[in-house]
Amino acid sequence: MYEITVRLPTKKIERVITHLYQKGYYQTFYEVPLDVVTDANGYAFVEKRDETTELNIYIDNYIEARERRQLVELLAIDESSLVVKEVNELNYQKTFDDIFLEKGWIITTPDRRNLYDKEKRIVLDSQGNFGTGYHETTKDCLSFILQDDFTGLRVADIGAGSGVLSVAAALKGAGTIDTYDIQPVKREILYQCELNSVKPVNVFQSDLIKNKNLINKKYDWIFLNIGTQENIDILKAQRLLECKDTTFITSGMLQWNFHRVETLFINAGFTLKEKKQSNEWVTCLFKAK
Repeated sequence: MYEITVRLPTKKIERVITHLYQKGYYQTFYEVPLDVVTDANGYAFVEKRDETTELNIYIDNYIEARERRQLVELLAIDESSLVVKEVNELNYQKTFDDIFLEKGWIITTPDRRNLYDKEKRIVLDSQGNFGTGYHETTKDCLSFILQDDFTGLRVADIGAGSGVLSVAAALKGAGTIDTYDIQPVKREILYQCELNSVKPVNVFQSDLIKNKNLINKKYDWIFLNIGTQENIDILKAQRLLECKDTTFITSGMLQWNFHRVETLFINAGFTLKEKKQSNEWVTCLFKAK
């Protein structure tokens, strides 16, 4: 496979993508330059549309004279602007480093699982959904889960992503686990369960903000690791704060807005039992008084 790279104004790339497709260049990639800003709900991204960025075009067979001539014409650029290199398709499979957690637990990949004690390992082969274990919120949620005993307990994992929190709860003995996500994550979550030799969890795809009162079961634990506003909206839409016998782990919140979730729980009669902060990210453990 060959990668052809050219630097162009972002606005221009948006115009030429269609023309590239029509000429048989189906595999393209570019990143829109972004400014990261903060607002009341956390981080936001603003496109910098007047800047330039790299457009990458991938083709299987590269005939230099023909491709250069065609791309120069399509992109309206100088021929010297094109950079061509051959790439190994195997390099597209990203490898993850092992993640060392508290109390001797580790997140590792399928090919390295035999290097570690199976009693304290989580095997994860991320397929692209949230929850690789690298993010601060995932690590801090896992620290709460892995320090507790879930034997026979009922768990809901909302915004499950890869399902890593559900797998952790299963490894700690949870009896029933229901996962909820707005994305179609069933295949990945069941795959992670298989890798860890735990009972398959129940996977539900739904928008829990729009579909009100969808959760009508009682849970001993609920994990909610999305974002401050999303956490609030789901808590209200599903009336979860009425679950007085439930322990909540909430994360995805930032130091300047997590108090909005904290206030909601306190007003509903819960107590903040423990709080972790890694960099600007805050994870809370709430229990009813």
